Amino acid sequence: MGDNNISKPSGASSHSEGSPSRQEAPSSSGSASGADRAPTSHCSSCSVSLRFDETSALVYGRLTPSAHAPALTLEALRDHLSKAGYGAFYAPDEALEPMVLRANQGEAGEWVLAERRNARVHWEVSGDRQEVSMTLEPAWGGESMTVEALVAALEAQGIASKCVLTDALQSAVQSGEASAVTIARGRPPRPGQDARFEVLVTSAENLALREDEKGRVDLQHLHDFVVVEPGAPLLRRIPATEGEPGVDVYGQSIQPQAGKNASFGTPGHGAERSASEPNLLVSSIRGHPVFSACTVRVDPTLRLKSVGVSSGNVEFDGSVEVAGDVGSGFSVRATGDICVRGMVESASLRAGGSITVLGGVAGEEVAGPREGTHELKARLWARGDIRVKFVNLAQLKAGADLHVREYILQSRVNAGRDVLVGQPSGRGALIGGSTQAVRGVVVNQLGSEAGVSTDVTVGVVDHKRRLRGALDAEMDLCRQNLRKLETMQKRMAQGEMAPPNEDTRRRLDHTRNVLQRRRERLARISERLKRRYHDKEAARIHIRQRQYGNTLLTVEGVSRRFSAEQGAGHWQRAGSELVLQG
Repeated sequence: MGDNNISKPSGASSHSEGSPSRQEAPSSSGSASGADRAPTSHCSSCSVSLRFDETSALVYGRLTPSAHAPALTLEALRDHLSKAGYGAFYAPDEALEPMVLRANQGEAGEWVLAERRNARVHWEVSGDRQEVSMTLEPAWGGESMTVEALVAALEAQGIASKCVLTDALQSAVQSGEASAVTIARGRPPRPGQDARFEVLVTSAENLALREDEKGRVDLQHLHDFVVVEPGAPLLRRIPATEGEPGVDVYGQSIQPQAGKNASFGTPGHGAERSASEPNLLVSSIRGHPVFSACTVRVDPTLRLKSVGVSSGNVEFDGSVEVAGDVGSGFSVRATGDICVRGMVESASLRAGGSITVLGGVAGEEVAGPREGTHELKARLWARGDIRVKFVNLAQLKAGADLHVREYILQSRVNAGRDVLVGQPSGRGALIGGSTQAVRGVVVNQLGSEAGVSTDVTVGVVDHKRRLRGALDAEMDLCRQNLRKLETMQKRMAQGEMAPPNEDTRRRLDHTRNVLQRRRERLARISERLKRRYHDKEAARIHIRQRQYGNTLLTVEGVSRRFSAEQGAGHWQRAGSELVLQG
């Protein structure tokens, strides 16, 4: 009402319960004369009379010059409106203050002072049609909104009744006003699960040390290196699912994204499809199973008492089991798994599958080919997991997870997924050297009291992080511009702003359509990015007990060096910083 010109809102009733019965209320300073604008040269003030128009629901104030009228104030004018029965009407200061100024200058005329308004409601449906938000403007002397009226209005717009949040409507009606409150919500579709493959023989677990309830290990309870017989189930394929349909706020079904299907790879040597079950691979020979992502093979197994002078270096097309130690300077290479029940000294192990060392890895450091460089002679490389009791002066690289029971000391280790030290109940210390993992590192203690330099790096640099941030900012700007444009068009339709000419109206409609299409396109791109990254876990460094000084942590490209001790928690990247979460 800043322009002092209030028009009747769309849909407002010209008669409402509780409206004043009088059509004109004169002020105590005298009645207005018949002339709307009288000469003012001989008057310093005006008397005020009020008139209510039922058709427009507006209250007009008429100024009549009067030599006896006292100076008018904003408080006196509001009191005059209240006594006349218009105190509950919409009458902002910016509508009353010009009237006070004109009255005190002796200017005659009639102007709008107040408006009887029914409660108003504005709806906004989200771009994905999963939510309806409501803004409820309170009533000013007019009819209040009811839950029944809101429900009827939603149904008139096609909003499904099963999606309406009745409690939210009741809360808004009770308070009399609301701002962008969600009052209807759909159900997003639940995407189908991708096809997966279930390993029916868990060889790595069979080789792990087992503890009783007191943490003691029975060294006699070591399972044999897993050997399967012909016909044994090896790998089961679980097909993809279609997912669960969703529904939008209009009650229309939203089809889910079906899971991605995947087929068995070609069965390797010693494996075949089951004759009775098409989604099952079974063994065709006796041997040791070696699994890959979507298939399996059964290798013959080479069993050795130890690897040393008596055996020489070992290279075998299959899996290797060593009952004793692997001596310093020797190597074992296998296309399948390697299991060493004893120790690995300054030796080299390379496996196409996984490596399990029930003892530990104890290497040594020697001078490198260039001055000032050093090399670690103990080296383990596996395409799958590596499981060892402890690691000292060694270089390890696991394609999947690296499990170390007791400690890693002055070594260089790398894992394609996680480095887990001390699980489930070992010492779990990581001291010195460098450790890298794609997904995460979990330790009990990081570094040492002596301040041995210890470097830990997890995650990969996400080059699309900035792109997603720019996309979010662009979506926010698009929403703001669209909201401003729609608000302006509503005000024009309700008469609160001057109506545009035909050319301007067409340009406004075109701009709104462009913004709506852009918002929808950005929403689709954002949804695709969310689906692409929703399964991606944030890289983290989890310290279960204590972190000592002189440690360098890097998470997804963000580094921080610590000189003082830290407590338990896990470090993650937050923007351009590392944050510690409990």
